[in-house]
Amino acid sequence: MRGMRGTPGRRAVLAAGAVTVTAVALDGCGPEDERDRSGEDRAGRAADLVLTGGHVHTVDDEDSVHQALAVTAGRITFVGTDREARRHVGKGTRVVDLGGRMVMPGLHDGHLHPMSGGQGLLGCDLEYEPLTVRQFQDRVRAYLKRTKDEEPDSWVQVEHWYAQAMRPAGTKLTKADLDALDTRRPIVVKSTDGHTVLVSSRALEIAGITAATKDPAGGAIGRDAQGEPTGVLEDGATDLVTAKIPQPTAAENLRIARTALAALAEQGVTTFMDALASEEGLKAFTALAEEGALTARASFAPLVNVGDKDPVGKVRALRDRYDGGAVKAAAGIAVRNTKLFLDGVLQYPAQTAGLLQPYLECGHGECRPGKRTGAQYWKQEQLDSIVAELTKAGFDPHVHAIGDRSVRTALNAFARVRERGDRRSRLTVAHAELVDPADIKRFARLDVVAAMGFHWAKPAPDSVESVKPYLGAKRWSNYEPEGDILAGGGRISLGSDWPVDPLDEWTAIKTAITRTAAPGSEYAKQGPMTPHQRISRAAALRAATLNGAYQLRQQDHTGSLEAGKFADLIVLDRNVMKVPEEEIAGTKVLLTMVGGRVVHGSLDLE
Repeated sequence: MRGMRGTPGRRAVLAAGAVTVTAVALDGCGPEDERDRSGEDRAGRAADLVLTGGHVHTVDDEDSVHQALAVTAGRITFVGTDREARRHVGKGTRVVDLGGRMVMPGLHDGHLHPMSGGQGLLGCDLEYEPLTVRQFQDRVRAYLKRTKDEEPDSWVQVEHWYAQAMRPAGTKLTKADLDALDTRRPIVVKSTDGHTVLVSSRALEIAGITAATKDPAGGAIGRDAQGEPTGVLEDGATDLVTAKIPQPTAAENLRIARTALAALAEQGVTTFMDALASEEGLKAFTALAEEGALTARASFAPLVNVGDKDPVGKVRALRDRYDGGAVKAAAGIAVRNTKLFLDGVLQYPAQTAGLLQPYLECGHGECRPGKRTGAQYWKQEQLDSIVAELTKAGFDPHVHAIGDRSVRTALNAFARVRERGDRRSRLTVAHAELVDPADIKRFARLDVVAAMGFHWAKPAPDSVESVKPYLGAKRWSNYEPEGDILAGGGRISLGSDWPVDPLDEWTAIKTAITRTAAPGSEYAKQGPMTPHQRISRAAALRAATLNGAYQLRQQDHTGSLEAGKFADLIVLDRNVMKVPEEEIAGTKVLLTMVGGRVVHGSLDLE
């Protein structure tokens, strides 16, 4: 997980259950041998569905564009012209005129946290907004009022706190800001960077955190000048409090998973990877799969921590218990990845991302070399060893590495895998926010996917205020290096990191293309951030589709619209290859289909 943010994620609407189809006749005078009188194709079966009159952006090797496609038994059986599509129409075929609308592969989100995301949509949600202290408190007060029957002991979990955007700039909250609220309930506020929480005095008391409590491994307890806890907990220290919060029931987890799936389908996501998978989440999504209610292909990456006993045995047991096997038309469960944390975040004041050279220290209008180089939770030899064990057991390691030192450490470990002759493992660096130029071409050479959070590639409090001054101009040019990685022949995929970042995939895609803040934002006047890192529209769509499928070993089944692949596709309200770039952010998904099944919207596109 990492930090943020941008525009608030759109609230989910429930995926439509029924499909409404308007049958239309395809008139014309094609040669009689193109189809028989029943409309059956040459394999002897007519298509179940034919879409015509569209802009079908295939994301194949040539990024070819066509007019029509046919779907039979959940697979794409034809892509081509409207004229050629007639061969696939029979008595039982549903034919839909797209009216020129754009069709493309469904989105593949290669790094998110669906249970946290779904829970955030159901709870006290600050929606990633910049807030003053008063506004922050008023939002929590409103929630306390709505849930007053849960006094005095039920935990208050506040989601999507954009800590770096507190106003005025530089505002830091402590437990005192929570203690001022009229409640006895313990409060925990989760920042959008995914590494920091703010808790009330009662939460500290329940967790047994005092001035005498030592910092846990891989974490830090914020303290004031007298050594007293401030209520701010970083990384591993957050577990001291969250471990005391009662876990959701199985029924609550099902509700959370359904909410997450509806939000994903609305965005056009047909495949995702849970990048910090718990067994509770696996149980919930597996239950939905068994009901036939799973509306996206779901991959899971359980966490492997430093010091875990028999980590390979642990993740192998989860794979044996939950993995659904080969990819099928119906959405299923895959447990073939593992998650490892190498470091934290670049943002000041945490600065826990591991750097090759120290962060700068800034004050009184100037910055000078400092001493802090961030964290590195795995030593090189430890990482080499665990990555070797995991890949030999058939798992694909997915390593959180944000700072340039951590990215290099991850690539070093992956190089050892390739040196053994293993070209099969799908190795991924998640986030890769700062990459030393000497390591850029290693992504291509080692066949390592960079799962990038496109939301970060714009001027915002968490970039130009919380990172830029502390890196200096030279390193800043390497920040969010999507363009450099692509130019070096590497492969990038989309990893939204929801709910660390908003679930707004189309704003994220727009941001990777323009590197600009939203029009109307106070940061829009700064123009594009590091414009040399911009990527093309075609590259951004490929990252969000076929490259994500490659990351998750699905490229032979999904990620492009080609005959033989599953019908995982979306219909959009605009042609994102042609509209002005800023308008891509406003894209609405009219239809989401997984394996030929409508999971959002309707085929009635009138």
